[in-house]
Amino acid sequence: MKLQKNHTRLEIAVRSVGLFLASLLMSLGVCGLVPSVKVLGLGKQSSYNYVAFGDSLTTGSSVATCYESRKGSPWGCRETPTAAVPYPDKVAQNLHMIYSDSPYGYGQEIFSSKLGLYRAGIWGYTLQEAVAAQRSGRNADGSWTPQLDAIKKARQLVTGALGINDMHFSDIAKWARLYARPGKDYITPEARKIIQTRKADFNQLFKSLEAARDNGAKVIVGLYYNPYDTADAQCAPLKDIGDRIVTALDNELLDRSHRSGLSVADFRRPFTGHGAGSSKPYVFGTDCRLTAAVRTSLFGAFTKRNVKQQIAIKFDPHPNNAGTSAMANLILREFNNAD
Repeated sequence: MKLQKNHTRLEIAVRSVGLFLASLLMSLGVCGLVPSVKVLGLGKQSSYNYVAFGDSLTTGSSVATCYESRKGSPWGCRETPTAAVPYPDKVAQNLHMIYSDSPYGYGQEIFSSKLGLYRAGIWGYTLQEAVAAQRSGRNADGSWTPQLDAIKKARQLVTGALGINDMHFSDIAKWARLYARPGKDYITPEARKIIQTRKADFNQLFKSLEAARDNGAKVIVGLYYNPYDTADAQCAPLKDIGDRIVTALDNELLDRSHRSGLSVADFRRPFTGHGAGSSKPYVFGTDCRLTAAVRTSLFGAFTKRNVKQQIAIKFDPHPNNAGTSAMANLILREFNNAD
């Protein structure tokens, strides 16, 4: 109990110092001139310049560094600094927008009018969860603004995507079994089946994106990349599985984006050849061999959690700094080419 009380006091002290520094910076007029300064505080304001929604791809976290806590962080991970600089931060920095990487600041409204980026992407988040949060008016964990509501408040820019976690992309054993079945491609039909079950949720997502578009924001939907896109022949099976799942989802996102008149950032292009196990990876993962993935996945099912964690680290699909830079650059090119 004593430790818990001390921890609470420490958090209060950190929050107080952060708010003081932010207040000082703003009173001096520094925040609007120095885009790289990270300022605490982003509350539930009526509008945002830039909303970055989605899942773990927006967080800058890795499997190795993410301490999961949706109640304690608007991004589902409590880590400072993040394993990589999140791509929305890099976009915001280039556009001279102030942003915050402090989970404490996202509950404060006092500085909301001074900050440009609302980073709403949550580690492990599904499209299904995002729609449920919008319907209930609150996230299941934490008091953060629901993503689909935040999207509709964007004035200048919206980026992101949802759906890959609904596909159970990391269920290697399941997809490997389908891949091993002879005769035809069983993965693509299964992926399309999952997408069809989420049709109503995709409708809700794109209603929010269209609302942002109608408000004058540039909406850029980021297509998912294959984290195992590597030239190594040993990686061909896992690369093939990843391609089929990602292509099915990206086709849905692409078709809906075109019908809604939204822009697209195809992350597959810069990530080609830069998957896990490549000489210059854009992801944190180091292995892309299907045999190793299945073997370690099955082994991990009968072992302690820390071993499972090591398996997840080995095949980590999240973007490293090279990856987040590639994503940010593609988004900025699309944004700057806006009509």
